[in-house]
Amino acid sequence: MSRLKTFAAVVLAATVPAMAQAADFNLTGGSGTTSTATFSSGGIGLNVTAWTDDGQESVTFSSGGLGVSTGFFDAPGVGNNEALRLTFSQAVNLTSLRLAEWDIPDRATLSWAGGSVALVGDGIVSTDTELLSNVVGTVFKLESTALVSTFRLNGLTAVTAVPEPSTYALMGLGLVGIAAVRRRRAR
Repeated sequence: MSRLKTFAAVVLAATVPAMAQAADFNLTGGSGTTSTATFSSGGIGLNVTAWTDDGQESVTFSSGGLGVSTGFFDAPGVGNNEALRLTFSQAVNLTSLRLAEWDIPDRATLSWAGGSVALVGDGIVSTDTELLSNVVGTVFKLESTALVSTFRLNGLTAVTAVPEPSTYALMGLGLVGIAAVRRRRAR
């Protein structure tokens, strides 16, 4: 009976959802360019690379945030057909993006393996927080889609993706089934 109680305790512990870990990434400060910008917050790693239709470009740093640099005559920020690729060290749920220099003509698309969402500038030049829901993945692409768009990625908030309670329940049922078969064979 002692083994059964121990097994029940293990199953119960396995079916209780783990706490999601939140990470707030401040992407402002510094200056210059790099091929890959690397950040860490709340135990989550983040690599940012810059892309255009022609391939990988440089990520620019500024007090306003991250942008794309394609050369001397390129405006700072993420402009037309430029994108930032965000690659996390583990699956996350993006809950918000902070966009600097985000105004009425700005348009962008955030895409990931599970879908995409259109983002639209909604005011005068400012830093705006775009709230997101059900944006879960490891790799995301933030791409400018307007002809005269130039904004910067100022920051973001991500939460580690936690399996649904139904996933834990199914795992628990599987463990109970294994225990039942094992107990039956022991008789």
